[in-house]
Amino acid sequence: MGGDGPILVTGGSGMLGHGIRQVVAEADRLDRYVFVDLEDADLCDAEQTRALFARVRPGGVLHLAADVGGLYKNMAEGVQMLERNLLMNMHVMQCCHQQGVAKLVSCLSTCVFPEPTLSPHLSLPLDESAIHLGPPHPSNEAYAYAKRLVDVQSRYYRRQYGCNFVCLAPTNIFGPHDNFSPASSHVVPALIRKCYAAVRSNTDFVVLGTGSPLRQFVFSRDLARLFVWAYDHYDEETPLILAPDADHEVSIAAMAQMVADACGYRRPLVFDPSYADGQFRRTVTNRKLRQRCPEFVFTPLPTAVAATVEWYAGHHTEARL
Repeated sequence: MGGDGPILVTGGSGMLGHGIRQVVAEADRLDRYVFVDLEDADLCDAEQTRALFARVRPGGVLHLAADVGGLYKNMAEGVQMLERNLLMNMHVMQCCHQQGVAKLVSCLSTCVFPEPTLSPHLSLPLDESAIHLGPPHPSNEAYAYAKRLVDVQSRYYRRQYGCNFVCLAPTNIFGPHDNFSPASSHVVPALIRKCYAAVRSNTDFVVLGTGSPLRQFVFSRDLARLFVWAYDHYDEETPLILAPDADHEVSIAAMAQMVADACGYRRPLVFDPSYADGQFRRTVTNRKLRQRCPEFVFTPLPTAVAATVEWYAGHHTEARL
């Protein structure tokens, strides 16, 4: 089969999958891609995964599917986050190897990186070499270890069987088609959902936690362009961090204010410090990305937030909740 078949995108109806669909459609390459999700196959099930690969016969795979969630889901459902992600990743890699897929690009997360306060020998910003040099933050430990093993598995398939398996590690993603669920959303969609409701009900916009943690946010449409670029151009064994510059790190409070501005919320923000903040900081460097793809330009955060709010305002009745 090799590289003659289509490019299979798992998690194809998620936020990043929608972004990739838009990018390849604009490049008139949509006919090369097959987008699948849970209704097509449960990747935690080995037989369903094998049947999916037999139907599609992919020449390449962008593996985006994962059991993901925000801070509070990670803290409450560690067993599920660990086991479901381990199964998905193992089954996808096995099928890619067994069916001779030419290239597999898997999605990690910067939560795989060591927690700086538990690894004082490391200094920020962290680069790709630091992934396994200390424990992750306890708040997302189960998910982080499952994702770390994607890097380990990819390396061993490459070394033992010559598979072209590569890993990309994005920072905090947000954008249209995100998960806006009160139970499992990440910080930006959670802020947008709450602020949008506060404006409509003329009530306070309450931000859980102190707002002090710092994050590097990346717009899903930017990340989609980088994933398509990496499929075409990145073939290295070591992972690649996909992130804006380290000096573009912003606090949760600053992000909440951007959301408030985009939603037209004019009251002061209200913070509830009775809720956990999670990891304070996990700054990473995009030096390697800048060396490999120096021409790439990230969308300014206020512009990206405004575009996401605009999408939610037009789709909040059908957004994933």
